[in-house]
Amino acid sequence: MKDIKEILLVGGMIFGSIAGAGFASGKEVWFYFAQFGWICYPLIIVTGILFFLVAFVCLEFGKKFAIYSVQDMNSLLFKKASFWAELLFAMSNLVLLASMFAGADSLLGINFDNVYRLGGVITAVLTVIVVWLGFDKIVKVNCIIVPAMIIVVALTFFYCMAGMPAISLPVVTDDWNVLFAILNCLTFVSSNIYFAGFIFAKLGKAHSTRTNLLGSMLGAIFMVICVLGMVTTIYLNPYSSMSDMPLIYIATEVSSVFGVITQVVVWLGIFTTAVTLLYAIGNWLREYFGHYHLVTIIASILALGLAGMGFSNIINYFYPLLGGLGAIFVIIMCIATYRNPKKKLKDVEQGNIRRLSG
Repeated sequence: MKDIKEILLVGGMIFGSIAGAGFASGKEVWFYFAQFGWICYPLIIVTGILFFLVAFVCLEFGKKFAIYSVQDMNSLLFKKASFWAELLFAMSNLVLLASMFAGADSLLGINFDNVYRLGGVITAVLTVIVVWLGFDKIVKVNCIIVPAMIIVVALTFFYCMAGMPAISLPVVTDDWNVLFAILNCLTFVSSNIYFAGFIFAKLGKAHSTRTNLLGSMLGAIFMVICVLGMVTTIYLNPYSSMSDMPLIYIATEVSSVFGVITQVVVWLGIFTTAVTLLYAIGNWLREYFGHYHLVTIIASILALGLAGMGFSNIINYFYPLLGGLGAIFVIIMCIATYRNPKKKLKDVEQGNIRRLSG
């Protein structure tokens, strides 16, 4: 029973870390998958397999090298260039945190007028509180989104399937579009691993290889189920693709009550990912400035400022760039995990890696 609970916690943490504003609202699903038509279905399966493998590598990386902090991870991966890698990592996480707060702003604005930036502010305050409570609480909070997200996607999907409506697929007309679809799927995996890699590594050190393997597999399965359901639901409601939040657009058509429920679930996805991002940023800043509570507040304020760019703009302009950075990160981590691991582990044991306790 304990093993099953740990596997569920690992799987829930993995899924909860990526189910942010873009994913939970359906915007990211359209951007990375649905816009390419039928070819996205096999690519979603391939993406799930890649995500499982790379998430498992991150978990095992943390287990082998006893990762406690962002500094641990980047010192192992980038050596003398670790500070600049850390700075880029923190800035990227800050942009993603801004997209979560921007998503919360858009979400609250659906039902309420004249609430400019209030959704982001409320989410920021709650995010800071949970981050202060510690890593164990973050793991538990992330697990909340898994059943909620799957239930909402399933209900929306079955509603849309009622009466067997025709599915409207975008037409992929040439090989370049197919190639772009493949690159988009790779970008989806690498960008998510880039910002959640540290959290996965820290999570992995506390569990056995078997738990890490099955947990990463479970997290990938949760992701694939939700993406397949959302893609098909968007095809059944093609006008939803023009919305900032396609899943909420569709749910609101079902009923106003279900629309509100879906908005709550999407907000939970925003919140769980925001918590993961702020924890990683605060963990890095604490090494240089101390005052953990203060640096997390400052990081949240900066992210709220960036959120003024707007939810869609951040996804369209920054996510592809972060995917490229993520691809480099994933390759280096895979090499570090499975090439000459004893030497690097010796470095950790001798204290050659900058170390934060806890």
